[in-house]
Amino acid sequence: MKIHWLVLALVANAIMAGGAKFRHEKFHSPPVKSPEKDAHAEKIRKLIKPSNIRDNLRELTKTGHVAGTEKNLRVAKWIRQKTIEYGLENVHFNEYDVLLSYPDWKRPNHIEILDSNGTVIHKSTGRSKPLTKEETDEETELQWLAYSAEGAVQGDVVYINKATPEDIAHGKIVIARYSHSFRGNIAKAAVQAGAIGCLIYSDPQQVAILGTGPEATYGKTDKMPPDAVQRGTIYIGVGDPRTPAFPSIKGLYKEKTEEDLLNEKAIPTIPVLPIPYSEAKIIFERMNGKPVIPGFQGGLNVTYKYGPGFTNNQKLKLSVCSKKEERKIQNVLGFIRGKEEPDRYVLATNHYDAWTYGAVDPNSGTATLMEVSRAMMEYMNKTGYRPAKSILFGHWDAEEFGLVGSGEFAEEYREQLMSRAIGVVNMDLIGGNQTLLGITNPTVANVLRSAARKVEHPNPSEVQEGRKTMYDSWKFYSPSKNNRSNEPWQMIPAGGSDHLPFYNYLGIPIIFFVTRSLDTFPSYPLYHTMHETPHLMENILDADFKMHKAIGEMFVESILAFTDSKLLPYDLKELLDDVTLEFLPAIRARFETAMKDKKLMKYLEPGYEQFGLLEKTCQLLNEQVHMRNESLLSQSSAARLKVENDRLMELEKCFIKPDGILGNRQSRHLLFSPSQENWYSGNAMSQVHDLLTRIEKSKNDKKMDKLSKALAGEIGHIHVAFICAKHSLSPFFAS
Repeated sequence: MKIHWLVLALVANAIMAGGAKFRHEKFHSPPVKSPEKDAHAEKIRKLIKPSNIRDNLRELTKTGHVAGTEKNLRVAKWIRQKTIEYGLENVHFNEYDVLLSYPDWKRPNHIEILDSNGTVIHKSTGRSKPLTKEETDEETELQWLAYSAEGAVQGDVVYINKATPEDIAHGKIVIARYSHSFRGNIAKAAVQAGAIGCLIYSDPQQVAILGTGPEATYGKTDKMPPDAVQRGTIYIGVGDPRTPAFPSIKGLYKEKTEEDLLNEKAIPTIPVLPIPYSEAKIIFERMNGKPVIPGFQGGLNVTYKYGPGFTNNQKLKLSVCSKKEERKIQNVLGFIRGKEEPDRYVLATNHYDAWTYGAVDPNSGTATLMEVSRAMMEYMNKTGYRPAKSILFGHWDAEEFGLVGSGEFAEEYREQLMSRAIGVVNMDLIGGNQTLLGITNPTVANVLRSAARKVEHPNPSEVQEGRKTMYDSWKFYSPSKNNRSNEPWQMIPAGGSDHLPFYNYLGIPIIFFVTRSLDTFPSYPLYHTMHETPHLMENILDADFKMHKAIGEMFVESILAFTDSKLLPYDLKELLDDVTLEFLPAIRARFETAMKDKKLMKYLEPGYEQFGLLEKTCQLLNEQVHMRNESLLSQSSAARLKVENDRLMELEKCFIKPDGILGNRQSRHLLFSPSQENWYSGNAMSQVHDLLTRIEKSKNDKKMDKLSKALAGEIGHIHVAFICAKHSLSPFFAS
């Protein structure tokens, strides 16, 4: 995952969605009231035990457990056994054979600095140092990025700060810092610009804000120590890279070979390595060139320079050992069968594979989800209660490599999920004990807010300030970004966690929430380091596991809002308000700004014309939705409710473009697909923003003409989706 991408996306979303101020009073339809449902949820919540979550976490994180390894299989078997013991039905492995990537565990990746004669004067170890007694697994020490190319390259270094493509120097080894861009986009930009290698580091300005000495970093604080690195994937995609939009089942045809992927640059063709900021400092101390502008200066005690190259004709050598192998992965599935509509289900999910021990990402979430399923079964066994609709508990594998387990599951069961699944509630990690980050489709944002209102805040300092519920803190720290709503701001979906395939590929509404502490903004500093052990959680982040319990309680409330509400809790008013009052005005503002450049006018006019038609349709649909007879929606007739629920589900699928967006078969949601420029970014209608950006930056008339047609076409597809939504609300083929 994750939390970093989530929080980093806050910035982009605020820019794209926040511009204008509106006087419109936003109207929200709350979830259908059900006292019986609320009573069940409250009683289940009381059964969630922090001590059980703690014990789960300790077992899950005994060793590192990268997907596709025996260590991760041990974790999968333990989750399966516990899920069987809890009493869930049809508990089983859901397996796929997929292409994963690993380092050479015996030969660490490293960098070297060579003098003018080629003599090595510095060599990194390629390992991070253990700092607590729990950190005994040597494999967790290695510094690597999945799907990097293998090889050794030597040359001059250039600093590109946060890695926008135009910054990158051809024929050089580039060094960039983790920031708002997904690491995969950094690597992709380096490849496209002709770089021969890429280094990425975490700057103390973000991850060691108290200082870089031992008293200011882990194990005295939760800040990143000098020799730690953020591991991760640099594959931009979902599922097995060889089988886009096709399940990677054993024996089935694999569309692409590794050679195909390299030729298409679907995976990087250059070595890419995460390095500690202690190594970055050694590089910057030797850099040639002009000092950087103030915004590029980081937190290391050295003057940052652009390069290229080092003083005294020194060179940098980057060596990466990386192998790509087909490995078996296994999702762990278990079911609670619904009493009234067993073929309608909500998915409650988290992944369990980790880059190292995973005590935060993802196993704080895994441990909590397991306890939620246990508490639900305990309540059912005691009372005879059963939810009206079914619940699938999904523990996904290989999420860290690119949402592989969840992506393959979504591809294999595409038709069943699109027609039967009513919602996905996804968790990934508990990264702090102060407040929420809420991510959701606008149609089900009311479910998340309702859950947050009902759960007491476990942090005494928040309660003392009058913020008694999770909702109160969320609203305080993340106020609305506009003047038309008094609700906390929830982000629209983006990439980075297992909810993505379900909304982006299948059109199923999702709810996703994680926690954070303000002093670790924009993420928890030890993300994907070897220091994610129970010691970190039990001594620093959430010692009594009460925040874990609170998140578990929110999970229960969210799940039952889907399963036990007779009318699906989809709020079309909120969706259409967001579209007409935020998303479309943001695009109109971009058009109007860009069209001030007369050179761009003729390339933007076709798209602008289509955009005007889209605005009119959306405004009419918004009026139609606001005038719907609410009394019809509250009728008790089962047949009537089924008709309404079918229409609501059908409407969500209107926004799925079957052949994909901008040629990407895995990215199909016309409103909420991640930006191709930054996988972490969740701009509404990101393909329109991406195309506008490309037109603004392009200097080639032939290319601009092609982009102009693509822009008009994509806006046209969005328009058709809203026409489909309009028709979905009518019983006839209305004009």
